[in-house]
Amino acid sequence: MIYYENVKMWSVHTKTNEYNSKTGKHKQLKNPIVTERIHVNNENAYDLGELHDLVKYALQRDPYNKVHASFTVHEEH
Repeated sequence: MIYYENVKMWSVHTKTNEYNSKTGKHKQLKNPIVTERIHVNNENAYDLGELHDLVKYALQRDPYNKVHASFTVHEEH
């Protein structure tokens, strides 16, 4: 059986401009603000179905951005 451990899924958001309510205009930021939103952190999945459920959960939390994933795979004996 294949076992997935330390599953982590996250999305990255980059903010390059912001709205100034005083002037009523958008202005470019000198340095973009990069934030990382973690959806799944250090979970384990015992089969591909559980991994699929974790991926589906992460995509439902942030449906408009790419979701990055990392995990370790090994086979149980």
